Amino acid sequence: MEHKESSVGHARLRLAAHDNRPAPCYVYCMATLPPQLRATLHPGWLRRLRQDWTNANVQQLNSELKLPVLCIDTGAQVRLGQWQPRGRVLSISESHILAQSWFEVVDTLRHEIAHQYVSEVLRVTDETSHGAAFAQTCARLNIEASAKASYSAQDRENVDRVLLKVQRLLALAESDNVHEAEAAMAAANRLLLEYNLEAQAAKNKSNYGFRRLGKPAAALPIETKLIGGILSQFFFVECIWVTCYNALLNRDERVLEIMGDPTNLELASYVHDFLHGAVDRHWNLAKVKLGRSDVSTRREFKGGLLTGFSHKLREERAGQAQRGLVWVGDPALRGYYRQRHPNVSSMSSSGWHNSEAHQAGQAAGRTLQIHHGVTHQGRGGGLLAGS
Repeated sequence: MEHKESSVGHARLRLAAHDNRPAPCYVYCMATLPPQLRATLHPGWLRRLRQDWTNANVQQLNSELKLPVLCIDTGAQVRLGQWQPRGRVLSISESHILAQSWFEVVDTLRHEIAHQYVSEVLRVTDETSHGAAFAQTCARLNIEASAKASYSAQDRENVDRVLLKVQRLLALAESDNVHEAEAAMAAANRLLLEYNLEAQAAKNKSNYGFRRLGKPAAALPIETKLIGGILSQFFFVECIWVTCYNALLNRDERVLEIMGDPTNLELASYVHDFLHGAVDRHWNLAKVKLGRSDVSTRREFKGGLLTGFSHKLREERAGQAQRGLVWVGDPALRGYYRQRHPNVSSMSSSGWHNSEAHQAGQAAGRTLQIHHGVTHQGRGGGLLAGS
């Protein structure tokens, strides 16, 4: 069965138009590769496709399938993938691999695995290619059977309602009056905590989704790791570092994935962008005052900045607890997390020297305010921005 561009929406539209995920990990400007590069790259791609095929077969389909002939389709421009029962050939388009992230390539691969399963295990012949048997198999493989946006009108209304209130509060955080700014930030944090407590009590937070934030990298900078920890601790999302295969460099990289309900995904995504921007701005100022810009000093300062900001958020959360607002987590979200990532390994934490740079960073972090208006813009436009 062919998997054409028009049907790849299950991979790209999972969180609808408001899923402001970053651009693909890598985009090659040519439609096809020259022969010498094909000879270099295709063997690695086929090994990776075989590995991902095996993982899906073992983990989701109880090893019921037999390995097909895997190939890279160098001629397809519109077709992303295809399962051909005659000859047992499962092909993935070369142009698809070059133009999209490996996450989407794996979605296409699993789409074709579903066709293979219907053909060779279920042996269904009296349904359309995307009929009930195919849809059930896609569910087992954790992919959408067709393009489907997970944001309903009610979801969008709820997101807008909460973000509008947060916008009004964060506008006050721009005040030159330090006490007024601090009070506005505390009120915004209290509003988010109350929203999540109310939603959990009503048991209506079941429409979870995910986003991947930032650019995949083989080595993650310290600020990237710490920002992921801040989102997980204080912004009502679950976080995990997931592997993203870079097909052009033939290597594994990692990228941050967050999981949560639509409102929390929206806020956490833009807090992520804000913090990355704030870290860079504060470092550019601090390196002049410190008189040093070496790698160690930069690492210590950025670590201190985010540690100080984290301490500030923790103190605000403790203040809310004294008022009776205690967050103990979301078991349903944790279940969604476990379903998506049944095999999870932990990441070790980093230590710090009590250096001048680290102390300067902590001081700056304790004054950091997330402010400016909340708007529905894509990456680069900013939802939460500040200094």
